[in-house]
Amino acid sequence: MDWKVRAPLRVDLSGGWTDAAPFTEQHVGALVNFAIDKFQIYDGNEISCGWLGMGLGTSGAYNVIKAITEDGLHDREKILVRAYQRELQENVCGMQDMAASTYGGLNYWEFYRDQFYRTSIPVTGEVRRGLQDLAVLVNTGKSRSPRHFFVYASYPHVEPILIKLSEIATRMRDELLSDNMPRVRQLVRDTWYWQNRIPTVGTPEIENLIKMADAGKVCGAGGGGCVLLLFKNEKRLETFREKHKEVIPYKIWEKGVEKSEGEI
Repeated sequence: MDWKVRAPLRVDLSGGWTDAAPFTEQHVGALVNFAIDKFQIYDGNEISCGWLGMGLGTSGAYNVIKAITEDGLHDREKILVRAYQRELQENVCGMQDMAASTYGGLNYWEFYRDQFYRTSIPVTGEVRRGLQDLAVLVNTGKSRSPRHFFVYASYPHVEPILIKLSEIATRMRDELLSDNMPRVRQLVRDTWYWQNRIPTVGTPEIENLIKMADAGKVCGAGGGGCVLLLFKNEKRLETFREKHKEVIPYKIWEKGVEKSEGEI
């Protein structure tokens, strides 16, 4: 497809939801995510995307493009902040979707109120193998709005869960920097354990999919959309593929938002 501006979507690996208020009003949210080779695309006339409603951060990528095409911004930090402001006008959200779309790659993020701190994590051969070559996305076919999650995000019993998810993300950063993929898979399992403690996130279908992998979690707010599944070797992955033909392969996308005519 011809494009003038394209913004990558993302997979949240750990710490999702700790990037949003009310949690970030009192705590520093920590999160690991990576951009993938699925895009919101502006062709000069309209913005389009074939991956809507899958929990991959499409609305964030949409507003990143708007910050460039309508607000005329070129500095990535300003693009991110403006895209976040735009999103807040229409949606209850955190900043991670716009962050991944703006900067690309694999990153560890910290969020407090409307501020952010980024640590880029190198995509080594071992990390790429574990997070891309031995991983798939599976679309449940059920679209869910993040609004249902944020109904619960302000409840007192959810705050300790978000603290746990934030702590896991910080450990995830360290294990990725050490190329320790067995520990990364364990931390993904830990992430799903705590995600699934929040009402409306898990479904029987999602739980069955995750049980078939070596590690897995929902993308975005859960309750539908895509599930990320990780496998420890090719045999395990191929066994799963034989039973589930409709998987979504992807590649980690190390570029952020870009213009066809040149660098942002």
